[in-house]
Amino acid sequence: MPKKNLAICIPSGRFVDFGFFQSFANTIAETMFYCNTAVFTVASPMIFENRNELVRRVFSFEGKSGFAFDFMLWIDNDIVFNFGQVKKLLSHLEDGEDFVSGVYYNPKDGNVLPVAYFADGERYRWLEEKDVQNGGKDFGLLEVDAVGFGFCAMKMDLMREIFARHKPRPFNLRQLDDGSLVTEDQVFCERAKEAGAKIMLDSSIVVKHAKGYLPR
Repeated sequence: MPKKNLAICIPSGRFVDFGFFQSFANTIAETMFYCNTAVFTVASPMIFENRNELVRRVFSFEGKSGFAFDFMLWIDNDIVFNFGQVKKLLSHLEDGEDFVSGVYYNPKDGNVLPVAYFADGERYRWLEEKDVQNGGKDFGLLEVDAVGFGFCAMKMDLMREIFARHKPRPFNLRQLDDGSLVTEDQVFCERAKEAGAKIMLDSSIVVKHAKGYLPR
């Protein structure tokens, strides 16, 4: 089977945690052996514009090089991971899924919760640990309504469809009547679902923030 073509997208602020750098350094050689790989990164304090600029750069690279990507992998620069987790994430795409995320955690209202969501009207509610533990019985996969983009992958054709509909900003914020915001990750997931994709969470792929948020 020919190797797939992979775009790795890493939005960045001013600083990169050493835990992430070590993870990246320890996995990039195996990732490049597994897929034909190009890495894209943008640094600025506006994370949603970072993501939009990364998408535009990937498409620009394709246009200039004639190199068409099959998959797009997103990794935030504070995530600690290994190659086995990258490979398993990509294997779901090879098996036919359109969009799959690993599980990572953030503090929320005194708890530490997985960064994934179920829809609640125009808003979203965070999954709880019991949702992750009780769901995902089919090879660890659980369908959700939105995820954070800390460690996720999608088919490039899905991004092409979303970008065609929403360029130049496939990622965007949405303000609710009370002034609160629906995040760019959640808006993107809404657009992916409108394009016919399912948002899948693999409960067996547990990565962690460099700061150590990991309840299990």
